[in-house]
This record gives sequence, C-alpha cells and structure tokens, in this order.
Amino acid sequence: MGINFTQPWLLLLLLPAAYLVIQWWQKQKQMPASRKTVIATLRFVLFALLIFALAGTQLLTPVQAKTVVFVVDRSASMKDDQRVLSFLRDAIGQKRAEDKYAVVAVGADAAVDQPLTSREELAPLGVEVNRNATNLEEGIRLAAAMIGSNTRGKVVLLTDGIATNGDASRQTKLAQERGISVEAVSLQQPQGDEVVLSSVQVPQRLYAGEEYAITVDVESSLATEATLRLYEGNRAVGQQTVQIDKGKNRFVFSQKAMEQGFHRYRVEIEPRQDTVQANNQATAYTQVAGAPVVLVLEGHPGAAKNLVQALRAGGMQVEQRELALLPKELAGYKQYATIVLSDVSATQMSDADMERMRTAVRDLGLGLIMTGGSESFGMGGWFQTPIEEALPVHMDLRGKQQLPSLGLELVIDKSGSMSSDARGVDKMELAKEAAIRATTMMNQQDSIGVIAFDGDPWEVVAPQTVANKEEIHQQIGRIRADGGTDIYPALQLAYDRVKQMNTQRKHVILLTDGQSGMQDDYQGLLQQMTSENITVSTVAVGDDADHTLLEMIAKTGNGRYYFANDAESIPKIFSKETALASRTFIVEKPQIPEVTGAGMWPSLQQALPPLRAYVATTAKQTAETSLMSMDDDPILTRWQYGLGRAVVWTSDLEGKWAPDWVSWGGTGRLWNEVVAWTFPQIAEGKWKARTSLDGAAGSVKVTMPAGASLPQELEAVVLNEKMQREIIKLKPIAPGVMEGKFETADPGTYMIQISEKSQGRVLASQTTGLTVSYSPEYGMSRDGETELRTWLLAGGGKQISEPQEVYGGPFPAKWDTQSIGEWLLMLAALLLPVDIAARRLQLPDQWWTRLAGLWRRSASPATAGSQPQQTVWTQLSDRRSATQRSRSDAPAHIRKDSDLTAFQAKGTAKTVQEPLKNRPAAVSGQQPPSREEQQDSDDTLNRLLAAKKRRSKP
Repeated sequence: MGINFTQPWLLLLLLPAAYLVIQWWQKQKQMPASRKTVIATLRFVLFALLIFALAGTQLLTPVQAKTVVFVVDRSASMKDDQRVLSFLRDAIGQKRAEDKYAVVAVGADAAVDQPLTSREELAPLGVEVNRNATNLEEGIRLAAAMIGSNTRGKVVLLTDGIATNGDASRQTKLAQERGISVEAVSLQQPQGDEVVLSSVQVPQRLYAGEEYAITVDVESSLATEATLRLYEGNRAVGQQTVQIDKGKNRFVFSQKAMEQGFHRYRVEIEPRQDTVQANNQATAYTQVAGAPVVLVLEGHPGAAKNLVQALRAGGMQVEQRELALLPKELAGYKQYATIVLSDVSATQMSDADMERMRTAVRDLGLGLIMTGGSESFGMGGWFQTPIEEALPVHMDLRGKQQLPSLGLELVIDKSGSMSSDARGVDKMELAKEAAIRATTMMNQQDSIGVIAFDGDPWEVVAPQTVANKEEIHQQIGRIRADGGTDIYPALQLAYDRVKQMNTQRKHVILLTDGQSGMQDDYQGLLQQMTSENITVSTVAVGDDADHTLLEMIAKTGNGRYYFANDAESIPKIFSKETALASRTFIVEKPQIPEVTGAGMWPSLQQALPPLRAYVATTAKQTAETSLMSMDDDPILTRWQYGLGRAVVWTSDLEGKWAPDWVSWGGTGRLWNEVVAWTFPQIAEGKWKARTSLDGAAGSVKVTMPAGASLPQELEAVVLNEKMQREIIKLKPIAPGVMEGKFETADPGTYMIQISEKSQGRVLASQTTGLTVSYSPEYGMSRDGETELRTWLLAGGGKQISEPQEVYGGPFPAKWDTQSIGEWLLMLAALLLPVDIAARRLQLPDQWWTRLAGLWRRSASPATAGSQPQQTVWTQLSDRRSATQRSRSDAPAHIRKDSDLTAFQAKGTAKTVQEPLKNRPAAVSGQQPPSREEQQDSDDTLNRLLAAKKRRSKP
C-alpha cells in the first residue's frame, strides 16, 4: 500500500496553511491555551484535507493479475507451424484464474485474432493477414497497445525471427519504456537446397534497332546446373544452360529492340536441385521510343471507321481491339498514347477495365476520347463510373428545368439467392447500389417507387418525387435478402403504383435471379400496362434466372431485356435504363454548333456544317467547351485530368447523326488535331531511373545528368495491380542522385510515374516499373536464430523456450491507483461545522482542557519518575476533601462557615500556583488545619471568584 499525488507541487500549500494557523494562535492573547489548541488543530486538519484533495491523493495497491499478448508469426515462411498451437495451449494452462491473454496474428500487417480474455480454453486461430511479408514491428506495436498502462503486461512472440520489413528492435525498446516486457520463442524452420532468381535488369529506355543486354542475377545455396529462359511478353526469345556456383551469380542475354512501346521481359530458371519454385522467376520493363499509337475501341463494328481512316491518312498509327481483349494489367496501357471509345456502352466493360483505363489517364498521362451514339454517355450507363470521372462532362442532366417527367418503379428480387453469387459477390448489395444510382440520375420533377419481393411483395419506397434523395437512399439500404421468389404479385403491385404517378413517362424495371410460376396472367397484366404507356424492362441475373419469362415480359412490355452474367454490371444496366426511359438524353435538333472560342482548334475557325442529333450531357466546371448547342449542351469539350487529357464529342462518327460532318472537308484535319492534343505533352525526363527490391520495400533511384541541378520537387506515383496508388517524395541521397522507397508486400507489377514539378506544374515525367515476382518470404534463406537474438538484444527483450516461462517468469511491477480526493472533501465538509462550533460556542473551560489533554497525552506521554504538574482544580479538590474531614470533627459554627466557603468556590476555573504552593494538604492521619489557616484559604477562593466575575463582564 502506498500513497501517490497526481499534482504533488500543490502540497507546498501546506506551508502557507501552517503559517496562517500560527499567526492566528499568536493573535489570541486572552483565549485559554487548551481551547486554542483544539481550534488550531481542527483548522490545520481542515486545510490539510483540502490541500490533499487538490493534490490528487491516490492510494496505491500492487497489481496481482498478469496479462500476456501472444504475437503469432503467420507469414509464409512459418508454414503453419503446429508448434505454435501446442506452445499457446501449454502456456495458457499455467495461468491463474485472474490472469488474461490475447493473440495477435502478424504478416505484412497485424490483426487481433483473439481479444483479451481470462478463459481457460484457446479458440482456433482464424484471422487472415497478408502472409507475403513479416512485419514484427507492427505486431509488437498492436500487442503493446492492448496492454493497459496499469497492467502487469508482457508480449510474447512466436516467430522464426526473420522480419522482412519494419524495425522490431525499436518497437521492443518502446514497449520496454512503457513497462511492458518483450519475450520471443524461436521457431526455426527446416531449410533445403535453394536457388533464387533475385533480379532482372534491363535499360529503362531504348530506341528501335538498338542492341542491349539483359542482366540476370541468381543466388544459390549450392553448386548446380540450371536452364535460363527469357520471355518478351509471353513470347520465348532466349534460352541458356548455365552452371550455378554457390553464392551470387550473374548471366547476360543479348537482345535488339525491334518494336516500339512499353515491353515486359520475364526470366525463368529451372535448376536441377531446388526446394521452393515460387522464387524461380523475375520481371523487368523497358520503353522503346517511337511514334505514338492510338487505341480505338468500338461499341459495334464500324462505329469508328471514319475516325480510323482520318487518323491513318494523317500518318498516325492506329490499333483496333475488341473490348474483351483490353489489357488486364496497367502496364499494357503504356504502349498507347490515346484511347478512343466510340459509341461504347458501359455494360461492355468490366469495372476493373474502367479502373485501369482511368488510372492510365490520370497517373500515366494517356489521352482519352469518347464519342457519341445511342450506346454512349448517359444512354450507355456511364453514370458514376470511373470513366465518367476522367471525362470533362457529367452523364446526367443538371440545371435542366423543362424536361419530360419520368415515373420509375423498381421491382427488385430479395430472395435468399440474391445474397451472393458463385464468386462471392453480394448481388443484393449491387442491386441496392443500382437502385440508388438510378435515383441519383433523376430530376426533381421525376417520381420513384421501389418494391422488393420474395414470396410476397414489400413496398420499400412508396411512390414519391425524388426531392429527398437521401431519405430514399436510406430506405433502399434497408433491403435484406431472404425468402423465395414470386414475380407476378410484385409486378401487379408495381403496375398499381406506377399508374398513379403524375408523370409524362412511366417505366418499370424488374430484376431477379430466380424462377417463378408461368401460370399467372402476365400477358393480360402487361397489355394493361402498355395500353397506359407504361413500359417494362427486365434484368436476369445469373444462369439460374427464368430467362424465357423475363424475355417475354420485356418484349410484351415494350422494354428491353438484359442478361447480367456478371453481377457487377447491374448498376450500369439500371443507369442505362433510367436514361433510356426518360428519352431526354438524345437531342434531335438540326443546328450548327456555336464556336465558343474556348480550347480553340485551328480547324474550327472555318464555316462548320450542321448537326442533326447528339447526346445531352453537362459540362464540368473546369472543362473547356469548344462547340456548344443552342440548348447550351456541350458538343466538343476537353480538359486536363491528372497527367492525361480527355475530350468528348457528343455526336456520332458514323454519319447517322452528323452526315454533313462526315462529308465535310475539314473532318480529317480536325480529328488529327483533337487526337494529337490528347497525346502526352509533358517532356520526357532526362534523368536515368532505376528500380530495385530490398525485402518487402521497393526503391526508385533517379540519377541526374552530369552538371544538372537537382529538381525543386521530384515525386513518384506508385500503382499496384489493385490500382491502389502511393505518392512518394524523392529525396537527395548523394550528389545528383535522389531516391524514394515504397511498400511492396504483395507480389505483382508496380507501375511508377516519376514527375518533376515546379509550383504545382509538371515539367517532365518518366514511366518505369517494378515487378515483385514472389514474396520476400521465399527469398534466400537466412539465419533466423541469429537475427532474432540481434534485434531482441538491441531492444532489451528476452528469449524463452518453455511455456512455463510465460506466466512463471518475471513481470514488471505495476500499481493500481484509487483516487481518494472525494473522500477527503467529504471529511473536510464534516469537519467544517465542528470548526465553526469550536469558534462560536462558549463551552465550560474544563471541556477544552480535557480535549487539549487528550492531544497532549497522545503527542507527549509522561516519562517514568516525573512529577505531573497539578492544576488549581486538582489542588482545590484535595483541599475540599481535607476541609470536609476537618468539619466533621469541628464545632457546629465552624462547619457552617466552612460550608459557605466551599459553596462559593464551586465553578472556579482559574489556574493558580503560588497561593497554594506552600499550603499543606489535608490527608488522612494529619492534624486538621487551624482556624486561621482555614480563613486564609477562604479569602484566597473569594479573591479568585471576584477576578473571574470581572473578566466575564463585557
């Protein structure tokens, strides 16, 4: 037990408190000493209680319970070692009932597998972490954060000791400073013969026809023979049989740059003796300079035929691809300068393709052009997609007041099968997203209703205008998947609701992934709907949907039928259907576009031909609109998006909507100017860039030309295969050399766009790449035991081997604190009335004397053989006893005088020493006092009483 103060400096207030009490004592000249003692003591105790409360007085009690957080290494190098579970069970079996434990799993990141608990049984380990790296620092940090500051805690690691990233020793030291000990159990894994292809090096930039060398580095734990194979893309271009020595080896392939563009080289090694095959390949990139290439994508054959002819006539290189053959890696887009989407529907592209294309424009500097048609812009379902974000126009119509109103009823299957598909995609969530997206596209005068159905229909959103979109979205978000499937009652309810909507156009969208009975009168219901100009479109999700029934409903309902084999296309289908149902996006008004002067191309300075139709969009705030319709809709608009540029042409290229533009003599020149404007305009950096891999960290190093000064700002955008981006600042590390590092825990391709900036403007850029072919966990084997001891020693940790050492070993001493400030204040409040009473009430003096005597006796006990000093009252008491005894033997008149004298002496409180000092005491066996002596005693008592009366007068 101990005492602690949270603000001990406030204890200095005891000094002025004591001074004030002393000053008060000295000023009280007339008050008896006994009363002053009581009042002064009460007052000082009261001050002390208040000061202790202000100082934050706490009682300290030692903590008995122990808390252990186990950090389990779940990285690939541990190979799910079964010794981990055995050690955990044995260690937990040694704990007491009040002791606690928790489990943290660590790989490239850390996660809590089991929170703090005191139960006896260990639950199975199940949390998932990225196993491609080992970050013990993050595991120790998370474990230490779970241990309270007043807890006797310990972190115990179960690991092979090999950390691919992070600083475990630093985090161990930080934990020790917090009073948390760190211990580790070494679980070394068996190592076999290993051959590792550590790196492939290719010049970053080449020219067509240039000969160059590809360098291959190999590390081996033994001497053996192996076969090296070189691939350019997926095409084999070289092979060697080599002799590998123990240690580091280097081999070279000679190549010649034949084709321009961005090229990837992959090298594979096949050794005779090896243990792990995952580390037997590596990849590198190079750029072969040449003329820019334009990638043209058509929504249907012939959609961009006129554009392709115009570009080729202007000397540009054009490549046409089917949408299904789009590059599946970001690096595949780097071989193009610009991408053209000609009348392409969003449903023809996956979300991943859109994200890669958007990223290539923003971060790699590619150009993007979208041209119109019946399947383009809002009509193609591009609303709220990554491509819309990259383009200079919004797909919905904003600020349009005079548009035909739309009444839309969404009928969504919420049966149990909508919870997820074969790939684990939640179809119900996508359906709700689709409904929200459709609502967002609608205008204030439009009306919306939502019905969800399983065996019975449920009206989620009653028919209402879309004025309060936020509330509608919240109602849609409450839909949960369960139950069976019955379409007809839901479709009947949708008809009853939509026909009540006071709108110019009315449409129903039905979505389901299941079967329903055909015995219901769908034909009769749909005829009623079409007779009232209500159209119905259907969306079949997956192969289990009733395609025959849904096709019939769409055909009879004068709508459209969609088969969504990919559930991710559902939101795009709903956006497209909403646009088609409104019929407001295609504007058919013959007119000559107005030249605004913004973003002027030379070809627009001559007389322009008329347009017959276009797709209405809304220009974004920072876009430059070069051609505008009579309704202030953009026809030709451009803007800068990140490092890239984007342009939209809202009419078509086939000649259906703009036949006069196809035959116009300036068309070829205009499109060459437009496409050339989208080419990367930023100068190629003159520096040399080199990438490398160190464990789980990637490095990009830039070397400036001789004599060149360092840039004011040099940054790199790192993009992984998941389109996640990381921006790193390159810092000088040597004269003319700058470097930046980034995390590469996940194997895959990392595209790196290096940009030189000045005041926010990009002056030069360069693209490079780094491929992590395998996890650093599969690198060359290392001495984990030595590494474990090294960082443990540096951080002040300890290595253990037995489960009994976990709870049986030493724990840091910790104290539990309990504040008693409130109790001190309560005690002070109780003493305050006592203090007031002591100062205000006139109590008999003998009371104060007795109280003061109690404190004196407790503070200064009498020593043996000392003579206690008697008060007047003690002497008077003795004197009274002697007088009474003498009176019993005296004559009657003497006893009468003596009684009177004794009566007058009652109540006297004055302490007097001298008058009675030499008076003999009347004791048994002594001669009674004479009459003269008795008279002297009576006179003394009378004088004392008279003095007391004078003092008591005011």
